[in-house]
Amino acid sequence: MRLRWIALVVLALAIAVACWLGRMGTSTSTRAPEQVPAIAQPPFAVPAPAGTRRSMLPPAIQLSRPVVVRPAQRAAPGVLAGTVVDAETSSGIAGAELTFSRDNGAYSTETGVGGAFRFAPRAAGTYRLVSIEAKGYASFVREFGLSPVSFTSVAGKDVDGVVLRLVREHEDRVRWYSGGARRAESNDGGELDAGNPKPATGSLSGRVLDARTSAPIAAFAIAVFRRDGLATRMIAPASFVDPSGAYMIEGLAPGTYEATAMAAGYAWSSYAVVQIGDSPAEADLALHAGARITGVVTDAATKRPVGGATLSLEGRRGYTPDVPVALLSPEAESGVDGRFALEHVPLDVSSVHAEKQGYLVRVVSIGALPEDGDAPPLAIALTPRERGSDARFELTGIGAVLRPHGDALDIQQVVPNAGAADAGLGPGDAILAIDGARVTDLGFEGAIGAIRGPEGTIVTLRIRRAGREVDVAVTRKLVRS
Repeated sequence: MRLRWIALVVLALAIAVACWLGRMGTSTSTRAPEQVPAIAQPPFAVPAPAGTRRSMLPPAIQLSRPVVVRPAQRAAPGVLAGTVVDAETSSGIAGAELTFSRDNGAYSTETGVGGAFRFAPRAAGTYRLVSIEAKGYASFVREFGLSPVSFTSVAGKDVDGVVLRLVREHEDRVRWYSGGARRAESNDGGELDAGNPKPATGSLSGRVLDARTSAPIAAFAIAVFRRDGLATRMIAPASFVDPSGAYMIEGLAPGTYEATAMAAGYAWSSYAVVQIGDSPAEADLALHAGARITGVVTDAATKRPVGGATLSLEGRRGYTPDVPVALLSPEAESGVDGRFALEHVPLDVSSVHAEKQGYLVRVVSIGALPEDGDAPPLAIALTPRERGSDARFELTGIGAVLRPHGDALDIQQVVPNAGAADAGLGPGDAILAIDGARVTDLGFEGAIGAIRGPEGTIVTLRIRRAGREVDVAVTRKLVRS
């Protein structure tokens, strides 16, 4: 993963269960269960780091194409079929052993020629993928009973097309462990009682549906974030294969959460805000095709097209967290004519990154997006980096580093001669509202998007300073740092 300097918060998630029309192969057997510093940041109107950025573990599972649900014998448990492939070459891996768990049992199947596998359970129900092991590859291992990947066998419905990816052993010599992904982290909830954590008993369940047809989506990923004021942190990423589109995430402590779904061929869903208590909560998530953003990247000095520039989303949806799955986020590269197209962009995304070696990274506001269809085209001019210059970034905003804190955005530092500094803002000031909208209503990413805007325009910020509130008009400027 390349280092994305503008994203100063590591919150995003992303997961995925995937797809490829695979060959069917091999038999299923049963066996006994095995118990098994913050980065430097530019001074912009973007979040200061919420924690340490860590390298992403190699992906084990990925969504590339929608899976296929086929009718089967009505009384027979549904079968899961797909392939295990090399994460780098996408070639099939023969002889890989996959182990699924259910209740107190473990069930194995092995890939055949071309990496094809076929898991045919003896009874319908939900099974969790606890390990994938193959000679010469780093093992994918999850704690027994707490895997982030599940398959629900439904009588009369076979699922085909799941792709699982392994990295070669020399690339990552450790096994991939996780304490639980369909549960919240063990330190996320619960009061301490006599030194032992009180188990969190809340849960979130629902269905993932096509927004246009209301049909269930059979393979998808869910990311759950816990809110703390404006700040959020991902606690429960999980992937599901279920012909009915159902999901359930357990072990959630009481609090406010945001949930989002993603699947191949769709934009990420809007965030569903739910209150979790000790009783079950529900949230159905509808997926749209999303917006299609096209445009052209040029050299700001020569006006010529720039090929090979990488275009990606900003915010949680554009970054991969520290989990062993591949992100499912729109990304594109400009062609020799400078043109690009970003597909399946979520409705609530407000900015796009454009970057290429030798140029300043440009963050561009994209305005309102449709749920489905084409968005207005973007014209992005990249500024060449000057020899000896420390500047790396370019965007239009107020020129301040912001950190979510309670009900406000705290100003950490300001850029000299930028809008915030010109208006007299500085460290210790806290932003409560933007053009009359409370930041608690906008949410963190919405607040950042509202602060940005066209160069030369004015944004009115309600500032809390020394216990008093005051409105301050700030001019947006092009900021470089």
